[in-house]
Amino acid sequence: MNVLIRESAADFQLVPDDPWRIAPKEADALLSLPKGAWLYPLAAWQKEAAAISARGEPFGLWLYPDTPPIALEALKPRLVDFAVIALDFPVFTDGRAYSLARLLRERLGYTGELRAVGHVLLDTLLFTRRLGFDAWIMRERQHVDEAIAHLRSLRQSHMMRHPYQ
Repeated sequence: MNVLIRESAADFQLVPDDPWRIAPKEADALLSLPKGAWLYPLAAWQKEAAAISARGEPFGLWLYPDTPPIALEALKPRLVDFAVIALDFPVFTDGRAYSLARLLRERLGYTGELRAVGHVLLDTLLFTRRLGFDAWIMRERQHVDEAIAHLRSLRQSHMMRHPYQ
């Protein structure tokens, strides 16, 4: 079972009942989804944006690392509609989600929840936090209490306020 850690203004919290589920990639399967908060793959959302919006429920995006930046720039007017944008780290060595996060936060001005999913490691929390991630899905076998303690210490350290890069 994966566990969600979310940053609030005051602290980092463990969220035991994350309501967000991942929608299937196939656009025709989207219309039969039960009610709830869904993260839609970009291609599926692009095909069924009107129907998804008409459901009247909160929705978000699930972005894979091969998402072209131009596709995100085209979404700029609609970014306020997404409650959550989840960026996938399929393997530890794939850093393309870092670039997408920076684009979303700095150039496109996305202010909603930015969630790191996939191979999210304790060692990468500093970098993801610096780029604007404010939620992390940690895998079951990871030490979630240690991750929260690490995030708390990063928040108070000089490394968060004064990066060397």
